[in-house]
Amino acid sequence: MRRNTGFVIAAVVAAASLVGMIVLIATHVGSGASPSLPFASTQPAPAPFTDFRAARVAVGGQCRNVLVATTDAQRSQGLRDVTNLAPYDGMIFVYAHDTDTHFTMANTKLPLDITWYAADGTPVDRTTMEPCPNGTDATCPEYASKHKYRYALERPAGAAGSGSLGACA
Repeated sequence: MRRNTGFVIAAVVAAASLVGMIVLIATHVGSGASPSLPFASTQPAPAPFTDFRAARVAVGGQCRNVLVATTDAQRSQGLRDVTNLAPYDGMIFVYAHDTDTHFTMANTKLPLDITWYAADGTPVDRTTMEPCPNGTDATCPEYASKHKYRYALERPAGAAGSGSLGACA
């Protein structure tokens, strides 16, 4: 009888430990914590971009004022329905891990250059995206980097610039 009691206690302790680990993992994964922009501080963006944050980042050594999209909702919205980016030079999409997420220009009015960057800020791919003002994600062309990336920077067509992404001096 003592042997069975010890086995039952050990099984209960093991099961409780397993449940605790699952709760910790689920809480961390489901926390909704947004990835950060490690080389720039962000602040709330003023109207009409109040759903985003803003930052100054260097592209090839030149400081740029950009909107920052870190949540799924912000990345999905992107620059849809935007007709004037002023006072911003573009929008940076930030991911917590390297990704191969595709972009569309659904409901986007402005032609945009997109440059994808590795976690260390080096560019990995670039292209120009054409507006698809009356389309949906399902009907508009998809744009994808040839390589996984951590950041994507959209700027008006012809303004992509070159060089690495990083902190402003």
